[in-house]
Amino acid sequence: MATLPPDLDRLGQQLAAAAGTTLAARRRRAARRRRVTLAAVAAALTFAVLTPGPLGTGVHDLGHANLVGAGVEQIGCEDSHGRSFILPTCDGPMVLRRPYAWR
Repeated sequence: MATLPPDLDRLGQQLAAAAGTTLAARRRRAARRRRVTLAAVAAALTFAVLTPGPLGTGVHDLGHANLVGAGVEQIGCEDSHGRSFILPTCDGPMVLRRPYAWR
């Protein structure tokens, strides 16, 4: 095969080197972009996991709520449908055995 003249040979080497440099720079930018994206996703997940939820959703103020509807009779110790059951208020006072509370 015939060899190229020295000027064209040098030009070909310079073009190949420039293409390699451009490709390496493009790969570095892509790798940097992937690292930044991964760090942003990790930060967003960390923020979402570690941020406390809205406070007070489990606390309901029932002080002013009407728990017994108007005209509704309260259930006693006997159910009006014939099934009998004993409510804790019919049993007597509830006594909690908590010996650890006295220490």
